[in-house]
Amino acid sequence: MTTYSCKEIDELWDRYLDGSCTPEEEQQVEAHLEHCPACQQRLEQALAAQAALVPPVPPEPAPPSGGEQQRWMRRAKWRNRLGTVFNLFCAFILFSIVSGIITGLLYGLGGSDSTMNRLPKVISAAVGMTTPNVNVNSGGINSGFYFNLSMDYSLTKRVGYRDQILGRLQGDMRFHLLQVNREWSGGAYQSNLFFEYPTVGEELNEEQRQYASESDGEVWHALEMLPEGTVSELAFSLDALYSLQEIYDLFEGYDMDIVWYAFDTGDEERVANLGSYLYDGNGLWGMSDRLMLEYADNNSLQVWGDGPAKEQAFLRALEDLQQNERWVRKVVRQPQLQERIDYVSEHGVRSYGLIVTGPTKELLKLSEHPHVTRPALGETDWWNWYQPNFSSVQY
Repeated sequence: MTTYSCKEIDELWDRYLDGSCTPEEEQQVEAHLEHCPACQQRLEQALAAQAALVPPVPPEPAPPSGGEQQRWMRRAKWRNRLGTVFNLFCAFILFSIVSGIITGLLYGLGGSDSTMNRLPKVISAAVGMTTPNVNVNSGGINSGFYFNLSMDYSLTKRVGYRDQILGRLQGDMRFHLLQVNREWSGGAYQSNLFFEYPTVGEELNEEQRQYASESDGEVWHALEMLPEGTVSELAFSLDALYSLQEIYDLFEGYDMDIVWYAFDTGDEERVANLGSYLYDGNGLWGMSDRLMLEYADNNSLQVWGDGPAKEQAFLRALEDLQQNERWVRKVVRQPQLQERIDYVSEHGVRSYGLIVTGPTKELLKLSEHPHVTRPALGETDWWNWYQPNFSSVQY
């Protein structure tokens, strides 16, 4: 292969520098450069001139210091933490909404058979049937979040025509696990009401009879000392077991209301034979007219009448409690409901004591009643023996 001369290379020089030569021409130029120092020097000068026209490459940034790296890491960690907290908060809100919907369905489905409908009725009956003249009154029940059901009701007793607030009944259910708490005003509720089973008096000796007579006399004396313009609450026992219609016949004509009936359910005689009075929390079972109305077939009951309907309401209430005994046990120890139902079904609904309220001097007349025994004075209030046309309550 013949090599080009310097003159021939000169004709190709510009095209060689900008890279537009053919491969054959490029080989000829490079072969000439290998043997021509003058052209080699010319090439170096041309390359140096081109290098001056190319912008310099910026230097690589210096690596951050240790302190800057720690600050970057802390910022990154906080961003991750905030992102995690935000995601958890969104998940919490979503779960709360879903749990609220499920809770409402869990306790609210079923209409009259739903938990929200049955629970207040059962607890109200359990309290009212074992605590004389104490009623579960105004309040409500609500389903919340996280499968929680809560209820809050007032506890009242009637003296005269007025309901006195005694405290609050509060309940909390989660996943059908129930807790019930009674919070009494002042921290506790002290009741002086009690009953004595009819057969107990037959077993007393002369000394015991004398003591009972003196105790009874103190109650009647207290009623005698109270002013005319007062109303009182009085419990008294009866000398035998009576049906409700027999009771209405015995006490017809008295200006008073019967607010609670003590009923024989089969276990009262055993408790009484142990030498103990019958009182709330100690073998006492009964019912108020208010509760009877809830369990009666009719929407209304006569104050001094409808004995068979009221007796049937008491038996129906026992059966309702028996079907929900797991709830009742949160209020009543050892309810023994099936045994009581069997006894009442066989022997009938019979009462051995009453709680009445009315004008104090009217109640004093009961001291002369031949079938009244063992009186126990409860609360006394100023005269309210009338029905007001209007009243309001603020909480």
